[in-house]
Amino acid sequence: MTPPGKTTKSATGNRRKSTGSPIGQARKESVLLAAAKVFAEKGFSSATVRDVADEAGMLSGSLYYYFDSKEAIVEQVLLEYLDTVIKEYRAAVADAAGPAEALRELMARALLSVARNRYQVLILQNDWHYVQDFPSIARGQNEIAQIWMDVIDAGMAEGSFRKEFSSRMVYRTVMGAVQAIIRWFDPHGSISIDEIIHIETELLLNGVNVPAR
Repeated sequence: MTPPGKTTKSATGNRRKSTGSPIGQARKESVLLAAAKVFAEKGFSSATVRDVADEAGMLSGSLYYYFDSKEAIVEQVLLEYLDTVIKEYRAAVADAAGPAEALRELMARALLSVARNRYQVLILQNDWHYVQDFPSIARGQNEIAQIWMDVIDAGMAEGSFRKEFSSRMVYRTVMGAVQAIIRWFDPHGSISIDEIIHIETELLLNGVNVPAR
């Protein structure tokens, strides 16, 4: 059931006539970039189509030539992000020699993705109560969780990972720590994302205890 005031329209509505040309596609991408920034900074509920249009440097009425609604815009913003993340995660798992290597690589790619896609991550964090109602977004998030949990389950089965915790709890704990960097990581600061990846993966995989000799 769709909550009052919400729409289940897909981001792939029928207002697409101009997007086949390079200029039309570039304009559509500029709308998506502007929308990601506006929704992240103002919150999806508070942001308006006019806000997005102003950020994109166009009239608000022109925006409807590319998207049917504000809901369609945020869905497309998040779908593009989730689709990219899923492809990266699947590639990481396919290239890994085993579960331990796969989990380390998933962590590294997740941290890099958060650093590179700050706006999309903030929308998912701050407006999850709203965007979870889009079936496409929920499916994407579930697929991501399943990729991680399959790797964790495989590591538990072969004895690489501890078995007393559920794979879902491990995933949620690790992902919570990964996504928390959005609140404090400064891409222009003294610590690079490569250093963050090294520190976070070591802490999450090996903890802070000195290894037993």
